[in-house]
Amino acid sequence: MDIQQIEALLKHTQDSFDIYKATGTETSRAHAQEQALQLARSLERPRDAILKLAYSPAIVMAVKVALDMKVFPILAEASSPVPLAKLAAAKPADPILVERILRVLVANSIVAEPAPCEYLPTALSKELTQRPSIGVLESLFCEFLPSFQKTPEFLEATNYRNPDDPLVAPLQYTHELGKKNGFTWLCENPLALSRFNSFMEGQRADRLHWGDWFPVDEQILDHPEITSETPLLVDIGAGRGHDLIGFRQRFPDATGKLILEDLSTVIDEVKGAQDLAAAKVDTQVFDFFNEVQPVQGARAYYFKNVMHDWSDEKAAIIFNNLKPAMKRGFSKIIMEEYILPDQNASSLPCTTDMAVMIFCSGLERTRQRWDNLLKANGLRALKYWVREGEGLGIIEAELAE
Repeated sequence: MDIQQIEALLKHTQDSFDIYKATGTETSRAHAQEQALQLARSLERPRDAILKLAYSPAIVMAVKVALDMKVFPILAEASSPVPLAKLAAAKPADPILVERILRVLVANSIVAEPAPCEYLPTALSKELTQRPSIGVLESLFCEFLPSFQKTPEFLEATNYRNPDDPLVAPLQYTHELGKKNGFTWLCENPLALSRFNSFMEGQRADRLHWGDWFPVDEQILDHPEITSETPLLVDIGAGRGHDLIGFRQRFPDATGKLILEDLSTVIDEVKGAQDLAAAKVDTQVFDFFNEVQPVQGARAYYFKNVMHDWSDEKAAIIFNNLKPAMKRGFSKIIMEEYILPDQNASSLPCTTDMAVMIFCSGLERTRQRWDNLLKANGLRALKYWVREGEGLGIIEAELAE
């Protein structure tokens, strides 16, 4: 790229930053970030870029080793530079090894090095002391990365057929699971399940709760048929219930019951949790593939990042087990998912698409694919709600007439 093109990108980057500075919106922030990335790419030689891309797993490995060596908690508490010897003593570990690991982290702005072999935290290293973000890194490293590595081999063996069977995905191929479902495999491995649950929590961390931008009052709460005994919100596949807790915090006076549904192993883990009790959340064991929805006539049945785990054929089973419980003209389905644009989708939804593909033959969907899925199962979209930035949207649906 020539200098004039780089100068044009520099101007576009400055302009987009000025708009973000003036408006502070998530859309303008994401646009400014993308412009800055394009500028950085234009200044990098293609071969160097490819080399760095190929080496990127080494960065994730270095972060995992630093987590294991307890580097980040020590740095997070530091008010002055921390010497290498102190960080090495935490495990303890060989100082030469620690220095090599930290060198990678410094080069990628995860840790700061104000003087040789002296270190300070950054926003990233502080975030890596938080359970949700630790869960993201460790689950992707331990459970997903091996399958990413084997996916090219799997796709070649299947003649590059798009994966659509959750029992025949790169995960099963990698770990020789036979016909075992990926979620069943997780439930049989408590440490992996704990990492995965923290991953799900971390994936949602620092993102707007849907109650902060979706018109909950108008679309859900303001209905004359809702009473204190009405199931107001049933969170299906809810995990640890963070979205229900967030909902109660935002709508403490909402009439009706909040119900968390998940598999028995998940319910056993969360049952009796103080935060759920404080939010007045009930729990219900439910397998959406093998049972008809037990909670009848709820105002809203909520799914977050559930449908993207499943092909259209599997999603049809989930919908068919849900529909008998829905009250026509009253019950709604609220799905919080990515609604991919037809072109130029951003990086996070695209890489998430790869993750669900290798784990369970799932997929992220465009608006047209969502429309097709709903219509094929006797449902209709009331509205697609797309918020600012690259976050999840809302598909609001109901029984078709």
